[in-house]
Amino acid sequence: MLQLKPTLQNFIKCEVGDGTTASFWYDNWTDFGQLITFLGVAGPSQLRVRRSATVIEASRNGDWNLPAARSIKGQSLMVAHTELPAPVVSRGPDMFLWRKASGNYSHTFSSKETWEQVRHRSPMVPWAEIVWFKQHVPRYSFIAWLAMLNRLPTQDKLHRWGMNVPTSCVLCSSGVESHAHLFFECPFSTDLWGFLAAKFIPNPPCNLSAVVSWIASCNSPPQANTAAILKLLLTSILYHVWKERNSRIFTNAASTIHQLWTAVDRAMRDRLMSFTGPCLHSSLLLTYFSHVSPVSF
Repeated sequence: MLQLKPTLQNFIKCEVGDGTTASFWYDNWTDFGQLITFLGVAGPSQLRVRRSATVIEASRNGDWNLPAARSIKGQSLMVAHTELPAPVVSRGPDMFLWRKASGNYSHTFSSKETWEQVRHRSPMVPWAEIVWFKQHVPRYSFIAWLAMLNRLPTQDKLHRWGMNVPTSCVLCSSGVESHAHLFFECPFSTDLWGFLAAKFIPNPPCNLSAVVSWIASCNSPPQANTAAILKLLLTSILYHVWKERNSRIFTNAASTIHQLWTAVDRAMRDRLMSFTGPCLHSSLLLTYFSHVSPVSF
């Protein structure tokens, strides 16, 4: 018989029917949870019910068949059993229920409901909707997420970890490679970001936290399309900057700023044209095309 860990048992409750499936000691079928946890390892000997027993084995002829209580907890259990009917075949098979986020139980399992109860919720970070948004590209947002958390293995970080690596930025050769430098103190990445972002709002900031605040301020309905495009543009540029950095370090291949402008523009157009639904497709494309023309590259 499957014996689940107590932590998982907190999410499963058993409604005893005929008692032939539910474990007497390991299933959550009373208000005390797992009885092996409630009464302890001495419980099976105190109640004279073997550890592998099903609920039906603690009854006889439709009544509970348990010895007199020998502890305070045992007395509590006996009192509870006077109000709990013993298993009988006429009640049908035992039913296992899953706890919902509301605290109620249901016959159906929902991974979302269970995850909401298991997860540790942290305060929402201000950049969450900038990185994870409806139109996002997963690989772009993943790199953007790591960049926001300062978790990318930049050269300064590798050096602090004791690795013998050069710390200079391979994109500009004029500064120590760090998150702050790459996004966007580096002249190369600043040109990449600034040139494209300026087509939507003049004088875009060149600091990642300031960029996030700037894009968040555009989230009002009149600028919803612009905000969606700016989010996609930012995550795309973060991705392409990191990809170019890796290409120069690991393959010795370098792209010009013009080539990266073109690559980001192509990525933007491909993503915008991939959306389903004529309204969303047309409005976002129109917004982008009205600001960015291929001839500008």
